[in-house]
Amino acid sequence: MALSAEDERRLEAEVARMIAEVRWHPNQEKEDRVGLEISLLPDEEREFIPTVLLRFLAAERRGEPLPEAASGTGLPPRRRFAWTLRLPK
Repeated sequence: MALSAEDERRLEAEVARMIAEVRWHPNQEKEDRVGLEISLLPDEEREFIPTVLLRFLAAERRGEPLPEAASGTGLPPRRRFAWTLRLPK
């Protein structure tokens, strides 16, 4: 089943949000989080991600801005112990 134009725009906005988050103080945890968010998408949407990234790459090369990023925050932050940065087991 193909994605509708509205679904494609929504997915582009979500990917733009993910890219914006990684570009602002990039680190390995943010990159891992993007991978996790993509892995949780339905199959049809996950298969569309390479197309979205190629569209963004072509737009950047032409000097065009990326689509407006989604306003949501994606996944909730991971819980950490209050006295350390160690993740719970």
